[in-house]
Amino acid sequence: MTQNELIIELNNLTANWLQDVDENCAQHLTTDRLLIPIIACTTQGTTTKIEVLTKKALNATIKPEIIVEVVLQLAPIVGILRVQQALECLQQCFDKEHIIYQRPTAEAHSNYGAQIQAKLYGTEIKDLLKNLPDKAGEFIPTALTEHFFNDFYGRILLSVAERERYELMALITLNVEFQIKAHALGSLKAGNHVGELVWSTIQLLPYIGFPQVINAVQLIQQAYQTLQNSK
Repeated sequence: MTQNELIIELNNLTANWLQDVDENCAQHLTTDRLLIPIIACTTQGTTTKIEVLTKKALNATIKPEIIVEVVLQLAPIVGILRVQQALECLQQCFDKEHIIYQRPTAEAHSNYGAQIQAKLYGTEIKDLLKNLPDKAGEFIPTALTEHFFNDFYGRILLSVAERERYELMALITLNVEFQIKAHALGSLKAGNHVGELVWSTIQLLPYIGFPQVINAVQLIQQAYQTLQNSK
């Protein structure tokens, strides 16, 4: 049996699973259903499917600038190298489709991201890291504000709710429980509906598997209950 035959075996085995997830998620999600697989692949550093997934998103009339912005937003979460790999795949797809990426020019004021961070997360990270030695407890929170929130959130192609939602999907893919809890709550505070977050997580199912999805939807539900109880 050749390698291609093995891949065909996998595809045949999982075809119904993929179709089931897509059909059910389509009842609850719109364009995110096509963006979430790109987020998963970028986060995992798996580029083999990104070009195909990008073309599928373009065929659904998702603007190339939106696809790029979604991937760029992942840099503070998964690192520059994985995002660079994904962007190379996007560029290949754009070149084949004769698409010219138009860099967005409109941006919010320079401290916009910091204001959003304060509204959604307060001083949580600053308080958490304050006892680190050699001023590390000062540097990390400051860098987070400047290079996670200010550098990215000021780019107005995506709303705050969208950025929080896509970041949460990346964190779920990484399976980092502390950050999932924090960003599930932040995502809800930003205006995302709990059902949308749950179904967005379900869209990740073929890419990260059942255990991580089951854990993540429980954390989202817990964050929702926490927010409800605080009202």
